[in-house]
Amino acid sequence: MTFLPPGIPASLRADTASLLGQRDLFVRLLRIKDKQTGELVPFEANPAQRRLWSLMDDSNRVIVLKARQVGISTAVRAWQFHRAYCAERPLNFAVLSFHDRSARNLRRMDRAWLEGLPKLLQRPLAIDSATDSIFADTRAGFSSFTTGGRGGTRSFEFSGGHLSEFAFYTDPDEVLAQSLSTVGAGPLVIESTVDAPGDAFHRLIEGAPANGWSLFTYWWWEHRPYRDEALPPDWDRTEAERQLADQYGLDDAQLWWRRQQVATLGEAKFRREYPACLDDCFLAREGGYFEQDLLEAISVIDPRQPSDPCELEAPQLGDRYVMGVDVSGGHGGDASALCVLSVATGQAVFAERSNRMSPKLWAHRVIQVASRYNNALALVESNNHGHAVLLELEACGYRHLWTRDGRPWVTTLQSKLELWDGAREALRLAQVLDRATWMELRGLTIPPGKVAPEAPTGAHDDAAMAYALAVRCLRDVPGSWRTQALQSGGRHRVDDLLRSARARRIRGAMPF
Repeated sequence: MTFLPPGIPASLRADTASLLGQRDLFVRLLRIKDKQTGELVPFEANPAQRRLWSLMDDSNRVIVLKARQVGISTAVRAWQFHRAYCAERPLNFAVLSFHDRSARNLRRMDRAWLEGLPKLLQRPLAIDSATDSIFADTRAGFSSFTTGGRGGTRSFEFSGGHLSEFAFYTDPDEVLAQSLSTVGAGPLVIESTVDAPGDAFHRLIEGAPANGWSLFTYWWWEHRPYRDEALPPDWDRTEAERQLADQYGLDDAQLWWRRQQVATLGEAKFRREYPACLDDCFLAREGGYFEQDLLEAISVIDPRQPSDPCELEAPQLGDRYVMGVDVSGGHGGDASALCVLSVATGQAVFAERSNRMSPKLWAHRVIQVASRYNNALALVESNNHGHAVLLELEACGYRHLWTRDGRPWVTTLQSKLELWDGAREALRLAQVLDRATWMELRGLTIPPGKVAPEAPTGAHDDAAMAYALAVRCLRDVPGSWRTQALQSGGRHRVDDLLRSARARRIRGAMPF
């Protein structure tokens, strides 16, 4: 049922109910600012907005990956505004934004929509504050908050939520946890442009739809305004533009618009701000610690599910193996990670990470994997929770542990720099990696004022650290191990790994 304001005359109630019941008709009553003229004009939904509404009608968990300035935030607000206005019960929707300015803009949009409705449809508000609009008759309404990554919707209850520019929150995982708790089974939409590979936004996208989220994408070449018909007289496509045109069906007006944007923003920034495909979204940041061409030369292998271990190659009878082990507390934040390298090929053959295993359980998992890989030599970081893992490994009788002068590895600023330098050299020879490790390596940057690379805010480097520890362990294996390992097929096995990686990518692209 649709709520009808009591002031509607009897002769108009049927027509009004029909108007309110059809979202596409209702939103034309709303006024939005025209970006060209600055004037308020009726809201005419574009194809991206209509597609998003259709998905929001069918799914209560939607994550949006988009190019800039295509009207997605406005579409989400309009969908929730319509639901709250027409509700007969107290449906309340919250929008959370990172910046105070954007939160105020979204709040002004709600207020302008209320004030711009025809007089017969205007309704008294029980609450009309800087953050809230609550109808006096139904107690339905909407609120806006600035998260800054802190606080979020704590101690509030809402029927649905909208997390705007989610990738830039200081603590996105905590805000998401609060929001899910707040809305329960109600609709929740996350929308953002991208920030960094491997962050919380990226992890949600990678996990969809297995994680319960429906992914909505809208690329720049799908947006009709992104074109410029005023081509210069000497216009001609470059070879790269010809390839883009073949790949996405672009015409000259789209390519000319793109060329001008790239000249202004630079290639890398344009591709992140105005992606043409999923791979564009999570390009390595400018100033990334590892060179882009170094990582792009590596074949990436995905596990069956994002949370599964990734076996790139089964254990080989004659080979020897090393393992790097990074340890966390297992409380749901940072993950523990392990990475196994073949001594014969120098390639990664197995990777796993978990943020739910205690140090004791993680030690048992290390033993299981290391034993399967021919009693791999394990380098376990001894800092913090790593000490508990080492004690449990020794208590369980696993003796194949890396030490230097009888002491385990301790990560300091100096030793961390040594690890990352070693990883850079190893990556020059690496030909395959699992997705999580590759993405974390890709996201590492050196923040201003720091000397060692770190993961971006909200992202992780556990899998990358496990790889670097394994590389460091590989450096110290006895010469006899290398001789024995090479008899297992050595470098010839790398070709099999690459064929396997290609086969997985082809299978993943097939609809069956």
